[in-house]
Amino acid sequence: MSIAVLVLTWNAGDAVLECLRSVTQQHLAPDHILVVDNASQDRTVEQVRNQFPNVQVLRNAQNLGFAAGMNVGLTALQELVTPPDIVVLLNQDTQVTPEWLQAISTPFAEDVKIGAVGCKLRYPDGTLQHAGAFLEWPRAIAQHVGWHEADVGQYDRRQEYETVTGAALALRMAALQEVGLFDPGFSPAYYEDADLCWRLRHHDYRIVYEPQAVVTHHESSSISDAVVRSRYYNRGRLRFVLKTYVFEDIIGPFADGEQAFIREHGYSQEARALRWAYVETMAHLPEILTARQSFYPALLANETAQIAAMLMSFKQALTDCLYRRTRSFSEAIRSIK
Repeated sequence: MSIAVLVLTWNAGDAVLECLRSVTQQHLAPDHILVVDNASQDRTVEQVRNQFPNVQVLRNAQNLGFAAGMNVGLTALQELVTPPDIVVLLNQDTQVTPEWLQAISTPFAEDVKIGAVGCKLRYPDGTLQHAGAFLEWPRAIAQHVGWHEADVGQYDRRQEYETVTGAALALRMAALQEVGLFDPGFSPAYYEDADLCWRLRHHDYRIVYEPQAVVTHHESSSISDAVVRSRYYNRGRLRFVLKTYVFEDIIGPFADGEQAFIREHGYSQEARALRWAYVETMAHLPEILTARQSFYPALLANETAQIAAMLMSFKQALTDCLYRRTRSFSEAIRSIK
């Protein structure tokens, strides 16, 4: 079983070097290491080429984000004369233990229906960041199992999950040939891993978490502004829901859950991000609904209209929340006077 490691980089030369050092010190050596650089403006590419001459480097002309950037590397690996059986994706700010590659590849040899394997991710202080993941119903809020818990062995059993994080993710190349690569519509970030895991499960592949594959993730964000991060997060969440939920769940439990959240949190900072995400989703609705046709029959015209009206109702609910907040504040000021 041949294995390739694929690292996506952007303006983080020192972190990438530490990541690659840990990859090249594996007890089970990878057959191929590929770095795809998303148009870094620092010395990332130069540093990698100087210190790791045996590592292949591809440089994108512009920053394509996670999904499209990784797709460049995955396509290059698929086009090799002898493509790898397994490809392991790594964020540039990760460091892996010497046993990591052996551990993450083992499940694939044991079960041909395993399509993806996730890792145990720890923060630098040793607390857990990820021991598997799931999407909270009905709003599809991503939740990492074990998040910020002390690692005392409570998640040391291999387990099947709905999804696992793309920060350190092993994929069966034959499965990717069947289900396709990442959906670039999620670029620059968020929910592309959940979408891929959903498609794998839709094709009867299993998603498992392997606790012996241990990664330290420094989680330096390439999107520093919290509001911007929330915008992309919520846009990705909405795209995921509209692509993968059945119609009745979209206009039923999901719509009810979203409205309930707006009523409770429509005054928060996240409201600005949600408004942007709703508008962006409405603008791209035809393309999103076309993408879902890979799994479901095309929606009827009246069903499409209901989804568009639902998104408009979310935006209006945010406006109503802001109006009520402003009115309540004004009345409080008048009562003081």
